Amino acid sequence: MKPQFWAGLLTGLLLLAPAVFARSPQNSQKDSSSATKSDPSSSQSAKDAEPFPQVPRITAEEVERLLKEKKVVIVDTDDPEAYKAEHIAGAVNIAYDPTVDAREQDQSLSALPGDRMIVFYCNCAHEEDSAPMVLEMWELGYDRDKVKALRGGLTRWEQLKFPLAGTDVNPTQGN
Repeated sequence: MKPQFWAGLLTGLLLLAPAVFARSPQNSQKDSSSATKSDPSSSQSAKDAEPFPQVPRITAEEVERLLKEKKVVIVDTDDPEAYKAEHIAGAVNIAYDPTVDAREQDQSLSALPGDRMIVFYCNCAHEEDSAPMVLEMWELGYDRDKVKALRGGLTRWEQLKFPLAGTDVNPTQGN
């Protein structure tokens, strides 16, 4: 990844730090005990917190509508083998790999059009691989309103039985 990406990520984390450290241990204990009493799922919610909350998400229903109107580019961030096996019909593949040279990835990302919405998705529970790609697009100067992550990713798309393509897709499934 680009040094600017990591610097931006670190800056974002530092901006959140004062809110975390401003709480005194006594207040923190009171808050957590009352939260546990009033909401037994509060510890579960913390585990399922959305990573990269600054990244805008878009629903599968909205993406499907935009696809029909040809107003969106869909980018699958899975590795090429997973993409070949199953992906959203019409999606292009730019695999998310934090270990790859950022300049190589930037070339692929820069080839995406700037005049349409670009939606990244992964086969992750909370957009763990697609959200960082959105941040990278912002670093490249793309319009923040036109680059989003698909909420729920491929799993949500499949639940809604929206069109899929790939070698593992059964054509009789109605997708």
